[in-house]
Amino acid sequence: MKYIIDTIMYIIGLGPTVVMPIVMLVFGLAVRVPFTKALRGGLMVGIGFIGLNATVSILTDVMNPAIKNMVSVMHMNLKVIDVGWPSASAIAYGTAVGVSMIPLGILINIFMLSTKTTQTINVDIWDFWHFAFSGSLVYALSKDIVLSLFLASVNMIVIMVIADRTAPLAEKYLGLPGISIPHGYAASFVPVALIINWIMDRIPGVNKIHLDAKGFNKKFGAWGEPTLLGFIIGILIGAIAYSAVPSMSWADKIGKIALMGVTLSAVMVITPKMAALLLQGVVPISAEIQKFTQKKFSGTRKLYIGMDTAVGIGNPVVLACATLMIPIAVLFAFILPGNQFLPTIGLVGFVFMFPLIVAVVHGDFFRAFIVGAVNVVLGLWIGTNLAPLITSAARAAKFTIPKGSSLISSVDYGSNPFPWFFVQIATHKLLAYSICIVLVVVLMLWNRSKIIAEEKSIASEGNVESN
Repeated sequence: MKYIIDTIMYIIGLGPTVVMPIVMLVFGLAVRVPFTKALRGGLMVGIGFIGLNATVSILTDVMNPAIKNMVSVMHMNLKVIDVGWPSASAIAYGTAVGVSMIPLGILINIFMLSTKTTQTINVDIWDFWHFAFSGSLVYALSKDIVLSLFLASVNMIVIMVIADRTAPLAEKYLGLPGISIPHGYAASFVPVALIINWIMDRIPGVNKIHLDAKGFNKKFGAWGEPTLLGFIIGILIGAIAYSAVPSMSWADKIGKIALMGVTLSAVMVITPKMAALLLQGVVPISAEIQKFTQKKFSGTRKLYIGMDTAVGIGNPVVLACATLMIPIAVLFAFILPGNQFLPTIGLVGFVFMFPLIVAVVHGDFFRAFIVGAVNVVLGLWIGTNLAPLITSAARAAKFTIPKGSSLISSVDYGSNPFPWFFVQIATHKLLAYSICIVLVVVLMLWNRSKIIAEEKSIASEGNVESN
């Protein structure tokens, strides 16, 4: 058993940049892609991830000092500290629930594929930590390993269904053919996005506002193009962060603001290119999987490769919304009644929140921004509410609490509605099992009906073409 656990932890420790190419190579060989082609595809996925991580790191390096200045200027003294998603994932995988989630998650995916309750082959194994995080919080609360694994599994099943249903939207609005996003953080905002989008459709005047990437270019000309748009956003955030710092000379302020502008411009241009490199590895293998399944299932079965939400962060609307939301989140943290959560390290991770939101609102910047703002407000309250439990789970996982802080949380899954929901119902075990069994059965059967209907549609189209 120790050998199995050590192996799982070793795989986790490799990180997605190593794990994803290996998984893609294995899947490529499984559907009879030539070794060199499968290896190249896997390596392109790894190269794309490294490139995307590099652009996020560049953004982090320039944003974190700016965020600290915003916090300092606003004299914010909130007691719940943001430890960021890397720390949250370490907490998730540092418990018995976390270690068990990877093999359990693979079994869940196999079961759902075999019963036609999902179309997603979830190769994003490393990000199972989101489901493990929910389970780890429930375990910190209840000390019930069975309930914890059950609710972590429910979390995964719900996300898998969301990934299936949003895959066509991701293809159309994010340019991701044959790919779904079963990413716990990104997919969890889809229900909120659907509700707010529905409400906005019914508000006179508001329902007439539409501004997508093409709309930016048309309305603002060259200033709506990613290079100049990123520069404007960077200058705006730089001015907010540095113009009111009393200890800096104006020469230093102008230099910092200019650096923000150039850096954001670079991120807006480079990120889509890195995402395109990643897709060069995924799309050919995805196409081979489609060919393989069509041969096996009479040309009617369609499967998606489930990927990290990083594949969607190259969209200009995603990048614009994510960067503009950073100062908004700091402002909300300052003025929101009842909030004690100070978001800092994890704010750059907003780029991972927006891809599926943008897909759900059909690429509309205005609607995506409003949905994001609502999620930030909810997230601050949730982060405050869950902080004692997250801190308890961190201590159980032997995670070192930062000096000077007594409570921790995370902008990622620590301020997310899914783990919050599971924690609320976990205090009533019978209710938790009852609600979640009904939820899972209904969602899986609904998804299965959609999949079968799609297969029938593909089959009928094939018959028409053959005739």
